[in-house]
Amino acid sequence: MKKITAKVLVLGTIILSCGASFMWPINTIFIHNYLHKSLAVAGIVLFFNSLCNFIGNYIGGKMFDRLGGHKTAMINASIALVALMGLIINHSWPAFPIFLSMLGFGIGGTYTVINSSAAFIGGVDRYKVFNNIYMGSKIGSLIGTAICSVIVGIQISLVFVADFICVLSFLVMAYFLYNNPAKIGKKEPAKKVSFKWNLTPGIGWIILFLNLTWIVNSQWGSNISTHLTDIGVPAGKYSFLWTINSLIVIVFLPVLNHFAGKRDWFKKIQVVLGVVLFIVALGSLVGSTQYLSYAAGMVFLTLGEMLVYPTVAALVSESTPKSESGLYQSIVSMSENFPKAIGPFLGGVLIEKSSYNTMFLLAMIMLVLSLFVLWRAYKKLVWDRRELI
Repeated sequence: MKKITAKVLVLGTIILSCGASFMWPINTIFIHNYLHKSLAVAGIVLFFNSLCNFIGNYIGGKMFDRLGGHKTAMINASIALVALMGLIINHSWPAFPIFLSMLGFGIGGTYTVINSSAAFIGGVDRYKVFNNIYMGSKIGSLIGTAICSVIVGIQISLVFVADFICVLSFLVMAYFLYNNPAKIGKKEPAKKVSFKWNLTPGIGWIILFLNLTWIVNSQWGSNISTHLTDIGVPAGKYSFLWTINSLIVIVFLPVLNHFAGKRDWFKKIQVVLGVVLFIVALGSLVGSTQYLSYAAGMVFLTLGEMLVYPTVAALVSESTPKSESGLYQSIVSMSENFPKAIGPFLGGVLIEKSSYNTMFLLAMIMLVLSLFVLWRAYKKLVWDRRELI
């Protein structure tokens, strides 16, 4: 079996992200308009989808450390395929939420394999590997959302078929190209399977940092869309914001990789700079009813995401043992998916009790707090690295 490469990981990310992008834009619409359920019910369904994705991240990470990348990818992708086959055959109620949750579990474990395998790529700057994986997710999202708009116009249930084809393509690729990086090199004594948490202080602070930032940034994919329609912006223009998001990543991430590769000092400040851009993005929305402000906010948000999230994944990879790469990369994924599940609800409650502007201001304060958490994380990660060495 061929040694896994960074290009293979990026290609797998593109395929999986493309498949996921057929689904997430239409989930709420399908539940509300086609299954005739309330938006509250739709929110509950999506919460359980995110929760199962969260669980899949963790179990997938444990499987990676015990079974290796190949078996973990095959098992989790197969679970996702069974769920999609179920959706193709029966997407009525209550089959839809059951299979959607099952799909979330399988995809969660599959994505963890990609990030965990990145820790074993030799001879390449790990920051560039994670940046390229992130860019691959945006390329897939751009392709998927573009094709989705065409497919929905023909028949909305065809999105399940399209996602099935993508996951099947990934499964075939994984069978031939996803080896067991956890088994490469000197064999370690077999460990007893345990699901206990054993986090270093630095990773604990990183988890808190990721939760704070993702609770805030999850508002862009949920409550901010409602706010735009409330001020008279068509839904199509809101969707275009995410096209801007993907295009910026595809165009500017290679430039960022080149710049960061030649200037080590930039790596030390880029996460802080990214959080500052998150704050600026929200600041552009306070009191504004102009679409241009939201487009500018999306630009700042995207640039911030490029600086923050791939870098954090690389930091975690460098600060933790390779033998537990699956566990720690699953924690990174979980720290994204759990806030995405609860963030829209928390933001919605705050908006109902006060206003959108209040939510924006409190979110900015939360991001300022995350900078303190990040400072603590950096200090602890330095100690973690000394312990690892």
